[in-house]
Amino acid sequence: MKKSNKETTIVYYTQVHFLDMAIEYARLLSNLGFLTHLVIELSPNQLKANILDIETNLEEYPALTNFDDVVEKWKLEFLRPYFEKCISVHFAVYSSNDILKTRSVAKSVQKYITSLKVDFIHLDDFSIRTLFFLGYFIKNRKKIVASIHDPVTHSGEFQFKRELYRKIWFSLIPTFVVFSKYSKSILKPQLSRNKKIIVLNLLPYTVYKSFLDKDISSKINTENQYISFVGRISSYKGIDLFVKAAKIINKTFPDERFFIGGKTARGYEPDFLNNLPEYIVLKNEFLSNNDLANVMSNSKLIICPYKDATQSGVVMAAYALACSVLVTPVGGLPEYIYDNLSGLVSEGVTVEAIASSINKFLVNKSNLETNGLRDVNGLLHFKLYNSKMINENLYN
Repeated sequence: MKKSNKETTIVYYTQVHFLDMAIEYARLLSNLGFLTHLVIELSPNQLKANILDIETNLEEYPALTNFDDVVEKWKLEFLRPYFEKCISVHFAVYSSNDILKTRSVAKSVQKYITSLKVDFIHLDDFSIRTLFFLGYFIKNRKKIVASIHDPVTHSGEFQFKRELYRKIWFSLIPTFVVFSKYSKSILKPQLSRNKKIIVLNLLPYTVYKSFLDKDISSKINTENQYISFVGRISSYKGIDLFVKAAKIINKTFPDERFFIGGKTARGYEPDFLNNLPEYIVLKNEFLSNNDLANVMSNSKLIICPYKDATQSGVVMAAYALACSVLVTPVGGLPEYIYDNLSGLVSEGVTVEAIASSINKFLVNKSNLETNGLRDVNGLLHFKLYNSKMINENLYN
């Protein structure tokens, strides 16, 4: 007989790279009444990743560091609202790449999880460190659920080691969570028939509201300035399409300004970024959380001109900041767009198609806003769907 939510203990083990998404999921689980214990894997190279900006020496902290013990010192007060109903929140502190030290931390985490007598262990994808739990997870494999953010590696970003240990986990774990129907169609052929795949929705990344400058926060619904591309500049993200489309738009709308913000991926150094027209502003560096939030809030349209994708955190951050989005019809991106309501889907992955959609947005911008963008940024239907799927299909 299935336990009630209030009787079901879940350890949700996530990584900093997914933290903006993970805190929304942890809050949803705990609000649904599950006994939620959150563990966040943390290493020195993650101190300033995703939504974190921590200045500290991890060597000074125990393997399992309680959130409440560091919330003030690490300036993490903005995370408190997400953890209010969680039973516990800890950082699994991997202060070194030394194998023996990593194994020691993994043992401490394993001992902690064992002490909780959990019903489910929900892994947020996999890191190389999760291999240190292999024996424990084999023994408890029926309890394991894993979220898979990218069922296949993006073009230009293949990593052999990552693919190898993912294959190990794919053979072991019985239940998987993905974040689009497209992702399910890609993951399913990689798994044996007896595996269960649940499709959930990403939720708006509301944490980015906390990074807005106060004077800008009050102006979030005012006329904004840029048509923007934000995030890591990688070959699969179609930045070349964005630049060429901007040049087409400039001929009809010469007053429009475009913004590119993000660090180029290693090995990707396109020459055209060095010769941009003055109406395209480039900030070729890692955007801080404050920069990202304020760029988005000062943008009339966020563009994701991706050549391949599963889903996009950029879309969910834009929704949280009530910004319209334009995506290409690749992967699971269209599943997150309500055409002419929350944004637009271009007709193709071409310069012409993207330029046509930008033109459509600029001509009909007032209609799109009237249709409800400022009211759908909470995307309540996404949350209701997730709640139903979690309650009825996931943890049972």
